[in-house]
Amino acid sequence: MTCPRPLDPIDAEALASGGEPVLAPDAARHAAGCPACSARIEAAGRLLAALDGVSGPPEAISALAERVMRLRTFSARERRTYALWNVPILLTAATAVSGTALLALPSLTAAEQISLGAAASAPVVGLYRSALRWAADLLALAPRGLEALAQGLRQDAGVLGWAALLLLLPLGFGLSRVIARVPGRR
Repeated sequence: MTCPRPLDPIDAEALASGGEPVLAPDAARHAAGCPACSARIEAAGRLLAALDGVSGPPEAISALAERVMRLRTFSARERRTYALWNVPILLTAATAVSGTALLALPSLTAAEQISLGAAASAPVVGLYRSALRWAADLLALAPRGLEALAQGLRQDAGVLGWAALLLLLPLGFGLSRVIARVPGRR
């Protein structure tokens, strides 16, 4: 039994689930008169019923929202609490210990240990080099920046220079707040 105009599987699934056909608007009428297409719809219905029986309703996880969501920021006391940070600290320590153990294993040859040591020290060296370059760039650019600020202040209107100088006020205020929070400085 072949059909001259077979139903699309999407329409068969839509009709099996009780919905409207997507591609052929007259699919329900056609399936009523065509045994091959009605068999397709019945097969799609059996498949949908089987898929519905595969998984039950999802089980609710107790207090999931309270564990995931945090409505306020951590207080200073909470940020210093070890209980909050013990998992990240333990994972970091475990990574460091396992990396050190890997370097100290006697099964590795000297060349492999050296290459692993170099690979482990590469990020630290890169960070050190970038910090040195940043400091050198800052020292090189600071006089030019101050000179540009002075030229802006010397101009006729001086608006740019004064605006730049006024923009330093929030920076100074923020820096004074940071310095005031340093332990042992009151």
